[in-house]
Order: sequence, then C-alpha cells, then structure tokens
Amino acid sequence: MNRLGFDKDVVAIAVTGGPCAGKSTFMAHAVQWLENRGYRVAVLSEVATELIMQGFHPLVGWKNSYDFQRFLLEYMLFRENMYYKFLSTQEIDKPKVMLCDRGALGAIAYVGRDGFLEVLDGFDLPLHIHNLRERYKGVIHLVTAADGAEEFYTLENNQARDESPELARELDDRTLAAWNGHQHLSTVDNRTNFENKMFRALTSLARILNMPEPLEIERKFEILNFERSMLPKDAVEVSIIQDYLVNDGTGTRRVRARSLDGSTSYFQTTKKPTGERGTRIEIEDQITHKEYETLLKEKDPELMTIRKLRNTFPYEGRVMELDIMLEPLYVSDRVFLEVEVPDIDDDVKLPPQFEVVDRTDDHRYSNYSIAAGLIPA
Repeated sequence: MNRLGFDKDVVAIAVTGGPCAGKSTFMAHAVQWLENRGYRVAVLSEVATELIMQGFHPLVGWKNSYDFQRFLLEYMLFRENMYYKFLSTQEIDKPKVMLCDRGALGAIAYVGRDGFLEVLDGFDLPLHIHNLRERYKGVIHLVTAADGAEEFYTLENNQARDESPELARELDDRTLAAWNGHQHLSTVDNRTNFENKMFRALTSLARILNMPEPLEIERKFEILNFERSMLPKDAVEVSIIQDYLVNDGTGTRRVRARSLDGSTSYFQTTKKPTGERGTRIEIEDQITHKEYETLLKEKDPELMTIRKLRNTFPYEGRVMELDIMLEPLYVSDRVFLEVEVPDIDDDVKLPPQFEVVDRTDDHRYSNYSIAAGLIPA
C-alpha cells in the first residue's frame, strides 16, 4: 500500500487543506510550473466532491454511517494505484509526479481517528494509517481562508461544500492533525496575500522534489536576434493558446490551452484587484476540454487571441522562459524572455548569444496589452 512513497520515478504528493484553502488554484499553478521544468504531471481531483456531485451524499442512503467513507477510500486507492501504473508504464524520459487532492487520510477530519480505523476494518486486506500516510512522498497543507483571510472565504467555486467559517477552521485543524507524523509535511498559512501563498506552496513543492526553489519576481526581456539554433537541446517546448473573456465584474478572466507531448491541458484564470499596489489575487483552475469550449463562447471580441511557443530551459542556476510569438499577427516572430529573480534590481545573466532589450517596467508588453494591440512596433 505504501509503494508510491518509495518510488523514485513516480512521486505522489498529497495536497490537503480545509474548505476554500486554494488547493485547486495551487494545483493548476503546479501543473504548469512543473511541466515548464520537464515534468510529466497527473492531477487526481478530490474524490468526495466527485461523489457528492453525482448524488452520493455522505449522510443519506447508507446502511452504515461509515459506508460512504469506505467506498470513497476504496475508490481513491484504486484510482491512485491505476494512475501510478499508467505513469510507471509510460516510456517517457521525464520525472513523473502525481498531485492527489486530499489524499487517503482526509476522511479522518470528518469521522475522527477511531471512526477511520472502523472504516479500515471493513476492507478485506489489512490497511494501516501509517502505510496510507507514507504512500505520499510529501504533504502540502493549505490553510483555509476562514483562518486568517476571512474576508476572502467563499464556497461559490465548489457546489459540494456548505461549511460555515467556524466549521471550516475546525475541519482544517482536523485535516492537519490527520497528517501529523509525515516527515515531509508543509503548512502554508494566510499570513501573506494569496499570490504569495501560492508562491510559498510552490516552494514547498520544490523542496519535496529536491528542485531549486522558485523565485518570486520576474524580469522580462525582448530578444532582437533570435534564431532557433540558439535554443539549448534540453529546452522544453509548450504550445500555448490564450484568450481573454468578457469582463463579468469578477475580475480579468482568461482561458489557456497548453499542449505538450501530444496532449493538451486547459486552465481558467481570474485576476482580482486587492487594493494593494502591484498585487492581485489570481484564482486558477484546471478545467475540462468541454468547459474550455463553453468558456470560449464568452471571448472578449475586443481582445485578440495569443498563440505562442514557450521554451523553458535552465541557465546559470535560473529558469528561462522564452516565448516565440505566433499570434496576434502584428507580434508574430517577436521573442520574449522571462526570468525569475529574488530582487527586481538583480543583475541577470542571460545567454550571451541573445541581443536583448529590458521590457520589465513597460506595461505595454504584458499579455493583456499584447491581446489589446498595445505593444509598440
């Protein structure tokens, strides 16, 4: 049962937290961040939400009060094992990661430790809390917004949840306690704004995977003399299609399709102002192809589609993200390079073959401005 935790080729990570903690947004960020660095990523969505949305309520229609949790855990373990098998079998020369929403011990928050032991007793094969905990190489616990960011607590993005802020805090504490004892347990609280919370969660992810930790600030450059022969052989190329949606009052909305290794992932992002200078809340979710097609019907006709090829590669200890623009046509073949830095004024070393102009402080070079046709000729 705990073989996932000892596999060096397929790393399983549990992402936990109380209601409205930001798990979905974090995992959507993590998929793109890891793929840009050459990882094959599989995201396993929350089983409880899936079952409840299909009409299987945990308190209705069960002979035994623990039946729902038993079926939930059985389904979860089966699904995790199958994804593990899929990833293990794929002959892809990439490190592989499974991000598991809540993980096998999440039910302890709802039925308690003794109740969970009764759930385990209902299985034909012996299951132990320790082995279920150690299935995952790491656990990242995001604290509910109801604890420290109460003004942002909402359940509008999950129809399967109805917890009050008080209950959300209680469930959050129980969830964290369920994972106590794991050697790689990280807690990401609400002491900073949401954008920085997501950054700190990515930092925890990098530590679990023994990767260089992400940096918080980006510099942006335009490459004036780019040729494909300048790219290193180990660059990872992702095809990106990005569209902005009509403003519905919730913030700036966009959808993005990312294609890599013959498959495409879809994301929806909403950016909201916070009143703090230079800071916005970014809510991002991975969505299905059907949801993507539906949202595209809301595309803002005043903004153009962005198509680009993003090539990511390491250089001098930093990650370079090089975008070859395809559309809009007025920026076709222009090339931009973004670099993460710890300080905006850092001296950034770039590959010497690139002739660049620093565009960091020019808002006309943002993606939104490019879609609006504002980038200078």
